Amino acid sequence: MNRIGRRVSAAVNPVSTAVTRWWCHSARRHMLTGYEPTARQRQLIRRGTIQEADFTPSAEQLRARAEAIDELPARDGHGM
Repeated sequence: MNRIGRRVSAAVNPVSTAVTRWWCHSARRHMLTGYEPTARQRQLIRRGTIQEADFTPSAEQLRARAEAIDELPARDGHGM
């Protein structure tokens, strides 16, 4: 890898790592995807505070997620 490539990688890698870390621990990720428990829930599961780790979303939660996803384009100014 040439010198320019190494400099670009050195600049991009910390940003990429920070964004990935934020996304993995984000409650927004859980709200939008509904996938896996949130970081807080994982912590409670590890401590044994939550015994039953059943995170099946209710119909109300699914509706709220769908509404949140529908609002994203409008919030970003890219309305549909």
